[in-house]
Amino acid sequence: MKVYKKEVRKITVNEVLFLYVVDEQAYDITIRIYSNAFKSTFVEFVAPWEESWDILLYEPKLISKLVQYAINQGWDFHQKNNQMKFDNATRIIRVLMAE
Repeated sequence: MKVYKKEVRKITVNEVLFLYVVDEQAYDITIRIYSNAFKSTFVEFVAPWEESWDILLYEPKLISKLVQYAINQGWDFHQKNNQMKFDNATRIIRVLMAE
């Protein structure tokens, strides 16, 4: 039985508001960050549980770095229906946390 409840949280990065959800599923953890302007515009980071159990996924500093990383990779959060996905993002997350 899953007792975890998904909660939409807000974060401001470079004076721009974003919404994000951390979804702890059976085998994966998904971090989905939405543009505040368009709910169809998001970037998604997926990490397997067994590789990311020790990462503090709710830390605002990490979420901020993930937003910056996605923007640097070409995610345009001003454009409607712009979606980007990073599978097996554990390595990306660990590198960003070390900075």
